[in-house]
Amino acid sequence: MNILKEAQNVFDYMVKHRRHIHTYPELTGLEDQTVAYLLSELKELDIPTIDVPNGGIIGFIKGHHPGKRVVLRADIDALPIQEPEVNLKGPRACRSKNDGVMHACGHDAHTAMLLGSAKILNQHKDKIHGEVMLVFERGEEGGGNLQYIMQYLEDNEISFDGAWALHVYQDMPTGMLGIRPGGVMAGTIPLRFKITGQGGHGSRPDLSNSPTDCMLAILDEIYKAPMKHTNPFEPLSFSITKIQAGNTHNVIPDVAEFAGSVRFFHEERTAKPFIAYMEKAVKAIAELYNCQVEYTMRAGRPTINDPVATQIAWDAATKAVGSDFVVAGEPAMGSESFPAFAYRAPSCYAKLGITNPDVGSGAEIHNQYFDIDEKAMINGAAATVSFALDFLKYEKDIPFEAYAGTVKEYYSGK
Repeated sequence: MNILKEAQNVFDYMVKHRRHIHTYPELTGLEDQTVAYLLSELKELDIPTIDVPNGGIIGFIKGHHPGKRVVLRADIDALPIQEPEVNLKGPRACRSKNDGVMHACGHDAHTAMLLGSAKILNQHKDKIHGEVMLVFERGEEGGGNLQYIMQYLEDNEISFDGAWALHVYQDMPTGMLGIRPGGVMAGTIPLRFKITGQGGHGSRPDLSNSPTDCMLAILDEIYKAPMKHTNPFEPLSFSITKIQAGNTHNVIPDVAEFAGSVRFFHEERTAKPFIAYMEKAVKAIAELYNCQVEYTMRAGRPTINDPVATQIAWDAATKAVGSDFVVAGEPAMGSESFPAFAYRAPSCYAKLGITNPDVGSGAEIHNQYFDIDEKAMINGAAATVSFALDFLKYEKDIPFEAYAGTVKEYYSGK
């Protein structure tokens, strides 16, 4: 079986579906038409499916040989961005018809590649040793909808032995695959603070409990905490993206708010000590400034690629598309919902380059000028199919310590 040729043969099929999904994007949690479209296409392919309310679609391709089960996942939601008629070079191949909604993170391509991969695998069940489980995930941008799929799997005792996901990125040329072990997508600590004090006239701060003073003291500790309380050999970055307090120059407000996020790769060395210190600091500062502080500061997990699954992916991709198209690539400081799979079974999350100045692709994801070079989907589908087949045929035990908690415990941060 020439996997690359098979991927080339479904290129037009992937383009058709990618352009339809791109033309009719839907926001997180509102992907009903996209789900209906995918269910119809999977039915045409004669692939059994389960429509998980709020979660997305699960599909199954059972091979002719017994074996393990591997997950292939794609996300299907779009972003609240108005799409212009042009990309970095000129007119786009297709453009959103839904005002203010755009596939600016490549989920249309992810979905099309998974459909193309499913079509190939479904035509070659004789090559499958076990079962392929397709997951089309709602609400990845919000990060919460996958919980419904994971809960369905738990409730129905549907397990899996490994998982794969692919994300398009602008930091590599078209068709390049970035495959590396370890941390590939950062975990995130959302920061949401509301500080309530006692307002008053700007001329008499002595008669007020200024929430802005309290806020500034907390922000100062956030800036100092990484240097003083986290491991210097592990990356941690943060940004404060929202500050709101008052609306005039001479009134001390009652309430101040700020928000942002922290990004990390190692929970024990960075996230946990950061949160532990900040909880103490916030309590002390609130008391010192005589303010009430409400906050959210819970770590979401990073995406960590299993070394064995990653080696399988590297070898499979190299075999499918050639060594010139497989590199380690760079980790990303963005965050993902994929750890829900990667904490349960040996997994690999790979990157796919889509930058080609000739077609105007190369703008950063989540940017209005983002676009892809559709030719990249050939290598993406080839790598996906090759990983699925090789992972299922891999006979050695893979040392792996799976997350032991329930789905509810996982999503509660335990």
